[in-house]
Amino acid sequence: MTPAQLRVYADTYVDTVRLERQRDERRIYNLAALIRTMVWAKHPPRFEAVFPPDPAETEPMTDEQMYDQVKALNALFGGKEE
Repeated sequence: MTPAQLRVYADTYVDTVRLERQRDERRIYNLAALIRTMVWAKHPPRFEAVFPPDPAETEPMTDEQMYDQVKALNALFGGKEE
C-alpha cells in the first residue's frame, strides 16, 4: 500500500466514524424527545404514529419487479443468464 492509498483509506475511515457519530447523536436526540412525550403526555402516541410502516415493505412486488430483482441479484453474484 502506497502512502497516498493509506491516506485515502485513513480519510475514508475518519469520515465513516464521523458520520456514525452524527447518526448516533441524532438517534439519541430522537429517543430523548420520544421519551419526553411518553413521560409528560396523558396518552402516549400510538406505535404506528411514532414508527410509520415502510411503504416498500407493505406493498407486494409485481412479477416484473420480482424478476428484475432476481436478475440484479444474479448479475451481482456473477451468475449467467441461460
